[in-house]
Amino acid sequence: MTKCLRQGYTLLRTTALCVVTGGTLSACQPPAHPGIHPLMFVQQGPNGQTGFVPPPYPFDIVAETGLPARCINHVLAADLLSRNGSPTVPVGINGEEGAGFLSPSEDMIGVFDGNDDNLDLPDLQQIGSQTISGVQNTWTTRIRQLVFAQGHAEKVDGIKLGETTGESSRVAMSAIAVLGFDMLGNYNVLLNIPARRATFFMETHAAGCPPLSTAVGGHAFRAPLLTGRTGVDNLVSVTLDGAAIGMHLEPGSNLSVISEQDALADGLTRAALDEGDRVNTLNGSTLVGYRHTYRQVDIGNWHGANFPVSIEPANYNLLGRDFFRHRKVLMAFPTAMMFFSGALDDTGAKDVGPGNLSPIASHVAHATASQH
Repeated sequence: MTKCLRQGYTLLRTTALCVVTGGTLSACQPPAHPGIHPLMFVQQGPNGQTGFVPPPYPFDIVAETGLPARCINHVLAADLLSRNGSPTVPVGINGEEGAGFLSPSEDMIGVFDGNDDNLDLPDLQQIGSQTISGVQNTWTTRIRQLVFAQGHAEKVDGIKLGETTGESSRVAMSAIAVLGFDMLGNYNVLLNIPARRATFFMETHAAGCPPLSTAVGGHAFRAPLLTGRTGVDNLVSVTLDGAAIGMHLEPGSNLSVISEQDALADGLTRAALDEGDRVNTLNGSTLVGYRHTYRQVDIGNWHGANFPVSIEPANYNLLGRDFFRHRKVLMAFPTAMMFFSGALDDTGAKDVGPGNLSPIASHVAHATASQH
């Protein structure tokens, strides 16, 4: 979930076998970062040896990505459960189903073990992990079986997250997991909230394939992904009123967050903060920060205006759902690039009921905030 604070010990991501119909292990994408062992989803093997039969794609993956079928493989595709709240997808953990958050700012897969007594997850090692607001004591665990879309993996290392709070009983699925960089970082992750779709894929590097930016359609904006706080490329440089600030990609946070220390160091004054609204957590009345709107924002070759953020005593910065909500965004983690569209209208089925509020322990105190 982040870096373990115990001296001399680092949480390693799980390596799982990757097999594709008619293919071999050589077809699997190698780890993008030396020393990091990412989770790879097993898809149906040539002889069905996993015992898992992948469901059909819920939409046309070629039309969604704009890329010919010969140019993409290892495709996982799912409908988002809602446009409201944090973007979530159906996930299976040890036979139990629930909503999984897409959270590239988190290192490891996390499981809300307090939400379901049937998960049967062992406590392996107690650790302290740094979160956006402090240090959280938790346990590492091992997931017997993890299923997402057309993918399946076994014996997956993860972290226990306890139970969620404040979640409506009317959501499509209760939260069960957070899918972190150990999974997402292997793929080109195409997040299309306006159409309620998520598509993960790898490039085949076949001759004559169009550029990855094709996946967001029309005129694609672009920005390089930079190395974040835990050594993986999940951070983008955001220039706010002329000052460049690194922000971790986090569509699971309903607001973009900048640490008070960074904001003040980059020229924002205490007087300017006091002119804005105060913010607090959804589950408490303690004021923890400020709302501030920057006049000018630049991300790569995109230039915008009136960019609201929460400025709080946070340990790091997040580019939240407010950026992702009305765009098609391709987080091309294997090549450390982000491509994104301009504002898009919503298409497809309408939401029914509320969406999942991000209950991640590292975000509850700060990134999930409401205005006073």
